[in-house]
Formats: sequence, structure tokens, C-alpha cells
Amino acid sequence: MTPQNPAQHARVAADALERLVRDVQTGRAAWAHPHSVRQAVDDLTRITTAASTALQQLAAAHGQQPGPRAAQGVAALHQAGQYTTTAAAQLRSARHNMN
Repeated sequence: MTPQNPAQHARVAADALERLVRDVQTGRAAWAHPHSVRQAVDDLTRITTAASTALQQLAAAHGQQPGPRAAQGVAALHQAGQYTTTAAAQLRSARHNMN
């Protein structure tokens, strides 16, 4: 069986996040209740944790390409993964302080 292209999943997730931001910005959606805020933080923590893992997987896949530009790309992807891991930790801390 041929492996699926995970980029399709990334596109769907990106589209959903863009829609969320647009709906809040235009007033079609709002963080009206503390429970909604807590749930959104939980969900965004899941997203950033998964994004960190996906970025590390992308770095590994891109690292199989030859050349110095590939090495620069791997370094940038690795750093993005580290920053996203930090963002997930900050979200967990925020959520802990919301109780």
C-alpha cells in the first residue's frame, strides 16, 4: 500500500485555523464563556503539540535531501519545532492557571 500524503491533513488544519481566526475577527464567533476559553486553550495545546511533532517529521524528511540549502531548511524546521514545543508548554501553563 502506498503511503498517503500528510500535506493534505496540514492543509485542512490550516484552513480550519484560518476560518476560526476570521470568524472571531469578524464577530461571527466569540470567546463568550470562560469554559469556551479553557476548551479552546486545551484544543490549541493539542494543535501546537501535534505541530511540533509534524515539524520534526518534516525536518527528518527534508534532511534526506542533499546540499547546503537542505541543511538550512532542516535547521529552520527543527527550530520551528522547538518554538512550537515552547508554545505548547506555555499553553499548558496558561491552562493550569485558568483553573
